[in-house]
Amino acid sequence: DKQFIFSIGILGLNLLCFIIITLCYGMIISHTTKSSEAVGVSNQATSNMNRLQKKVSIIILTDFVTWIPFIGIAFLHFAELIDATPYYTLCSIILIPINSVLNPVIYNGRYNPAQHQGHV
Repeated sequence: DKQFIFSIGILGLNLLCFIIITLCYGMIISHTTKSSEAVGVSNQATSNMNRLQKKVSIIILTDFVTWIPFIGIAFLHFAELIDATPYYTLCSIILIPINSVLNPVIYNGRYNPAQHQGHV
């Protein structure tokens, strides 16, 4: 069935993308840790590095909490182990959009309206 193959292919691609993104973020954490240890950074630089690592960890966690359950449920559905029809609405209307909104907020830090007053 072409739909089945297409759906499994998209889910597999989604899982592959998640793994690649997670590995890349892991490399960012590893690289920043190694380079700061090699250079011997100041307290301010250490603080900035810790903030970066915290952001990266939160991004990985939110992506994991959103995508892995969706992919797992979809694979179980296609394997005919469960009927995932009720879960698709939850994932596609609630979880995935929330993750999409959270990612830019996490990347940029908290939004502070006072900081942006007068800026267009």
